[in-house]
Amino acid sequence: MDVFRVLGNSNRRSMLKILLNTEMHISALARELNISVPVALRHANCLEGAGLVERKEVGNSHVLTAKKEAMEKLKSLWDLMDQPLIVRSKKGKTMLDCIKKMPGIKIGVGKEGHFISSVDGKKGYFIYEINGKFVEKSLEDIKVEKNSTLELKRLLPVLGKKIQIEVE
Repeated sequence: MDVFRVLGNSNRRSMLKILLNTEMHISALARELNISVPVALRHANCLEGAGLVERKEVGNSHVLTAKKEAMEKLKSLWDLMDQPLIVRSKKGKTMLDCIKKMPGIKIGVGKEGHFISSVDGKKGYFIYEINGKFVEKSLEDIKVEKNSTLELKRLLPVLGKKIQIEVE
């Protein structure tokens, strides 16, 4: 698996930063990053596939450790990967105007307004947070009034429980 593609995800970079200092089981990483255990497991599988972490089974738990030799090679690139993309905008413009300036982001239009349909070729359902707060407005309804941080998050289907209904 391509290391740069794996490290393109901020959750995986955060996992690596934690694992540089300690070993941790997947459910603890999920709690630390405020993500579900299945999502943490998926990220762990990506990191493991790229050769960045090792996994040990301890009973029913999977404990992850960063591979030190891989981390040494990545130290010089770490700052580059943590930099957010920067878009310049005039006060009063909409978030939609800002998003349209970004390469790799596709916008769709639905009943509720504009929405993000894909990011860097990954199609799906996207939600967004502005300055750490979830926003339920359409992109064209959000005005840029000050410097802000926009985080795009792709929702992935995760099966929590399968229930079979039998009719008598």
